[in-house]
Amino acid sequence: MSATNEPIRIDRRGARGIIVDEQDCVLFIGGYATPDRPARWILPGGGIDPGESMRDAAARELYEETGLRVAPADLIGPVARQHYRKTGPGSTFTQENHFFLVRVERFEPKVTGGDAYEQDLEFNWIPVDDFLTTDGFEQVEPLLHLVKRLIGGDVPAEPVELETIGRRLGAT
Repeated sequence: MSATNEPIRIDRRGARGIIVDEQDCVLFIGGYATPDRPARWILPGGGIDPGESMRDAAARELYEETGLRVAPADLIGPVARQHYRKTGPGSTFTQENHFFLVRVERFEPKVTGGDAYEQDLEFNWIPVDDFLTTDGFEQVEPLLHLVKRLIGGDVPAEPVELETIGRRLGAT
């Protein structure tokens, strides 16, 4: 519920993967800093298509964005839920993301999807202990606590509610 006790309007639902390797590093997608933009790292995932389950969407998105083939049944979760809110002059967009865990042997990620923006994705296996010192994260502490909990074998019976994150777009 929002501060006014009204339900949050969800514009899109998404499914994301927390991909953890044998060294307890997590795979993030996005990009390193350049002179034109700051670093930005997010967990792989995207929108759930009409008629698609969260689990099927997570498996599809992981393949499209990282090349990782995983059976939907092998995904653990959802282990968390988080709202992403983008606000701009006169508009707000909210995506409700559902997170799934998968443990893997480290692999060389590659984009297999056809969306234009995906072709420019970069990959970064980030050790959990480096989350707080890595540039390009938004409000990373809740995710850090969740990932440490998951790595320790404590998988929640119900999805953990992570703090809302987002961006405010300037006036154009």
